[in-house]
Amino acid sequence: MITNRAQWLVLLGVAGSVAGTLTNKGLLAHSSLAVLAWIFLEWLLFRWRVELQLRHLRCVRAVNGLANESGTLWTDRRVSVSVEIISERRVRFPFIRFRDWQPENLKIDPADQLGLTEDNDWPNEIDASISGEASVEFTYTARAIGAGQLEFRGVSVCVFDLQGLFIARRFIKARQKFRVLPTSDAVDAAAPTVKRVNTLPPPGIHRLQRAGMGSELLELREYVPGDPPKAIAWKVSARRDQLMTREYESEVPVRTTMFVDCSFGTKHGEFGKRPLDQIVRLAGSIARSAMSVRDPVGLVTCNDANAQHMASGTGDRHFFQILDRLSKKSISTSPPPVRFTQELMDEAWRVCEELHPELLVPKINQIPFTWFPVRRSKRLERFRRTRLAAVLTELYSLPADQPQHLIFDNVRMAEACQRFLIDAGYDWTWPVVDCRGNELHDWHGKFEVLSEALTRVVARSHDHELFVLLVDLLDHPDPPGRLTNAIRLARARHHRVVAICPCPDDCRPGSLNTSDFDRKRDLTRLLSQAERTRRISSAEKLQRSLRRLGVPVAFASDGRAAQLVLAEAELARNGRTSRVGSR
Repeated sequence: MITNRAQWLVLLGVAGSVAGTLTNKGLLAHSSLAVLAWIFLEWLLFRWRVELQLRHLRCVRAVNGLANESGTLWTDRRVSVSVEIISERRVRFPFIRFRDWQPENLKIDPADQLGLTEDNDWPNEIDASISGEASVEFTYTARAIGAGQLEFRGVSVCVFDLQGLFIARRFIKARQKFRVLPTSDAVDAAAPTVKRVNTLPPPGIHRLQRAGMGSELLELREYVPGDPPKAIAWKVSARRDQLMTREYESEVPVRTTMFVDCSFGTKHGEFGKRPLDQIVRLAGSIARSAMSVRDPVGLVTCNDANAQHMASGTGDRHFFQILDRLSKKSISTSPPPVRFTQELMDEAWRVCEELHPELLVPKINQIPFTWFPVRRSKRLERFRRTRLAAVLTELYSLPADQPQHLIFDNVRMAEACQRFLIDAGYDWTWPVVDCRGNELHDWHGKFEVLSEALTRVVARSHDHELFVLLVDLLDHPDPPGRLTNAIRLARARHHRVVAICPCPDDCRPGSLNTSDFDRKRDLTRLLSQAERTRRISSAEKLQRSLRRLGVPVAFASDGRAAQLVLAEAELARNGRTSRVGSR
């Protein structure tokens, strides 16, 4: 609470008063005591403002013009946030700073802000002076960068005095929780209104046909009372001496079932760059494009333990139900146990300073002084860890002896810090993720669940259907035997199967350029280049292994992935095995 400037002034005041008393210099002694008395009065005034007046401030936040506690947002769409600090009584703060809490899933673009300079790094921050019952308001715009959930927790308050002698941090709670739906992209592809393939399909494969009001003749049958007169084939009726009715062929919708990989291995990394973010955005685009041509779409979400099915349907209501299911599955769950690192504790300490500054006040969270560890840096680290252990014990109502376990047990401390960060809206997976992320994938469990779900859907399917596998397979390019058997079963029943894998844009097959290699680069860049080369090789191997099964492979970062799915749906509708003969 006291700054370095005040500490130096107190030290000089004490030294001056002592020196003036010992040397019998009254002016020096009285001046030093006056400085100490002034600092003491400033401290009393500052404490009065912090402890008694700060509690009368209230925060009201409006998101897109609405101050509701919950709502719905969309990824990559602009969100207008207006924060108003209201004083319920007369208060006076000469200098106070407000900063709105920024969730990890929210990205603030300074270029969208008005009246800000390039030196302002915090568009959601404002410096103000409050006197009386006046209010403070500031507005900024941001974008949700990942599907799932977004939670505003409140406003961080930092109070200063005019001389810069004291500082206090508090947090005004104002919780608002929003679900974030994935934004779907429009795909330039539509089902044709007339038949494009005139050749007969191969033996054993039939076209999907049913009676309707299309333009292609399906069959002739005898006239039945009630048939429309315009459907009567008069020339044929004259030859056969009885009334005959034409029946035209109508396009049969192709049922599309999406298998979305929601395992924890797809949720690691920053929001907006997670593999699941690519999968969810592409799944929404496929559902939107398929429903635009009246094709029913179903959804199967799979993780490492089980699969959840959503029946096929059409219409706007079913589309939003799919988006809502994808949004719920995008919320981070408890990750596997992590190892304790200094970066993990530093991140937890930073978040704790913003959300719970009152629990870090030395008066409440007092740490006994000790000379051990001997090194000052290690001693400060131990003090910080001891205070953080006390805060976590208070927040989660742990037993009284738990702080000692958190101080000396790295495993428990890592679990507590990670739980605290996840509750605060942060995905902390960096300490356990290497460059390949192998620790986060349960390949055996995921493939077992996916194979069982695919087999079950194939057993209930009819006619020609399309199965879209939105699964992270890049680090495991060879699917196990059970998944291969499920794909072969679907292909044997004349269904179409498409595999789409999340992948960074620079790791798709064919993106490797030997001119990018530079032996003069540092070790970090060489390792990054080697990892990119490995992922490109893995993607090419995945394409070859699945194409042997008759499954085309695309990557979520490729803008043509959704078009590939619609093209396969058209092939299933026409009963063809390839695009030969189509225009």
